[in-house]
Amino acid sequence: MSRSRTTSFSVITLISLAACASPGLPPGGPERHTPPMITRIQPDTNSVGVRGKEMVVHFDEVISEHPAGATSLNDLVLISPRKGAPEVDWHRSSLSIRPRKGWRPNTTYTVTILPGITDLRGNIRTTSTVVTFSTGASIPRTVLGGTLFDWLTGIPVSTGMVEARLITDTSTVYVAASDSIGHYHMIGLPTGQYLVRGYVDQNRNRAIDPGEAFDSTRVYLSDTLNLELLAFAQDRKRVVSGK
Repeated sequence: MSRSRTTSFSVITLISLAACASPGLPPGGPERHTPPMITRIQPDTNSVGVRGKEMVVHFDEVISEHPAGATSLNDLVLISPRKGAPEVDWHRSSLSIRPRKGWRPNTTYTVTILPGITDLRGNIRTTSTVVTFSTGASIPRTVLGGTLFDWLTGIPVSTGMVEARLITDTSTVYVAASDSIGHYHMIGLPTGQYLVRGYVDQNRNRAIDPGEAFDSTRVYLSDTLNLELLAFAQDRKRVVSGK
């Protein structure tokens, strides 16, 4: 081998070794410090005539099967009206969501994805996403909302649940979680008289337990209604009577 070719070979070898020794960027590009973002939801909010078996939520990266601050992904999804716990399946960068007995015909649903969805680097979504759609031809223009307060402290309840039951159909329960400032919001409920109750869901099991403060009242909903609820410790029989 000639001197010039030997020199060229040595230079190339040194460059290759230097490249291997350089730490560079980790596989997959720079480390991400933002939570997973939703890129698409099927069906989208305000859709009508929905016929699919499940709602699918797509993210811009792989999400963890083990969310932050929750036992399972099911705990981070709220379907209203509620009929048992939702079924949530993980598909790497998407979730499929459905009621255990399927979507009922001619019904308006609100699906809330609560804070806690986490990516593989531990970045956590801290906001809720709410989607409303109907398996019928339209979505009623009714709104039931307001604020849930702790009566003793006067502080808004950030771990609260609000339920609304038609007096004529107590098996159908419309539900909403209160946000970080105690606000709750339900839309698309049928017109009628409701028994509404709000409670401090301390153990986050979406049920009122002994010792948990609550408030309940009866209202008539025909369009938009703002209802303030003051939760305090009381006889649980008032939950049933609404008195």
